[in-house]
Amino acid sequence: MKKLFPYPEQRALEDAAFIRSVTPQRIHSLLLPIWSVTVAASVTEAQDYELIDRYLSRGIAEGGLRTTAELAEFFALEPILVDRALRALFAIGHLRHAGGVWTLTDLGLRSVRDQKRYVLTREDRRKLYFDAFGSRPLTRPYYDSNRITLLPLSAMETDRRFQALVALRPFDTRALAALATDPRRDLFNLPERIDNPREVEPPEQVLLPLYVVRGNGTDGRVHHLAYNQEVGEQEPYLSELVEQTPDLVALLATEERDAKVGDVEEGARRWFRSKGLDEYPSARTSGGLVQVVLPAKHFARGGKVPINQLGSFVMCGTGFFQLWCPDLTARRRALTTRVDTFLGGRSRVDRSALEVLVDAVARQLDLDVVDLADVRELAREFGHRSLVIQLDKLISP
Repeated sequence: MKKLFPYPEQRALEDAAFIRSVTPQRIHSLLLPIWSVTVAASVTEAQDYELIDRYLSRGIAEGGLRTTAELAEFFALEPILVDRALRALFAIGHLRHAGGVWTLTDLGLRSVRDQKRYVLTREDRRKLYFDAFGSRPLTRPYYDSNRITLLPLSAMETDRRFQALVALRPFDTRALAALATDPRRDLFNLPERIDNPREVEPPEQVLLPLYVVRGNGTDGRVHHLAYNQEVGEQEPYLSELVEQTPDLVALLATEERDAKVGDVEEGARRWFRSKGLDEYPSARTSGGLVQVVLPAKHFARGGKVPINQLGSFVMCGTGFFQLWCPDLTARRRALTTRVDTFLGGRSRVDRSALEVLVDAVARQLDLDVVDLADVRELAREFGHRSLVIQLDKLISP
């Protein structure tokens, strides 16, 4: 089966530990249930106001003018002309008329507010996505099928690598009305020009793959960082959604409590056997990470462990351990190799992105490297000539 994520769990763990300053305890591969709701809605097009229409609408909205006579007198216009313009606004849904009094509809009020004449032109049909635990809308990136995969419920049976969550609550139909009045609605794939969304088919559930890193923050609080398929960086909106779902938070806490004591240590032993290495002891750092300390010879050229794995994580189910080496030279070489790998796959490099990477990897390897000039000096020392040339281009003004 095709891999659901273009990057490994280790990328999320590194982001949590060395970018977000959250010491990871467990990482969970989950399938989050999502309501897929097919809606029909009215589409409005924004046009420029006719001058008289704009002033008459503002007179009703801001001047408290309610009748044809009041509007004609205030703007010094012929009553017949005003009546004709008001009836035209009534015809496009901007006004109501009862008992000789004109009032603005929601469409008319929005037009006055935005200084654009909105006109209903057609019907729109689209899918909207809401999480199945709280009927909260998903943001626009989750509608891009090239970046995010939403799976059918049958994936619960076919892909055992991910834990499928179950939500028993029905879709809350009030979520549509709330979304329609949310000033941020465009963030959730409901553009301003689409009005009155309404269900036209029964909601169905699909599944959203995600990683969730559960760990301890520097604030002393347990954090849940969510990662989608797009990039190996924490997704703030999805993380907030997870943390605001008590059922999900409780489930992850229970799984951590129920994890077998020593499962990471046993995983480390299996990993050593697979590498043909002698077994080395594991220990926890002051921050709570499980580390296995290897001598520098195993990370040397031709050694049994690639140098770019130094400081990174080895997975053991939902647990993991960090490979470590106390040798400063080995860690500096690991930094240089990681930077070389990062630059080698790119024809154009954003300096700020590289500086973020260097800072994160330096913290990951407990190094004092502070800028690209330091990295260039290490590259020269370790004989990375092409890297020296690339860094010269970035450093030179």
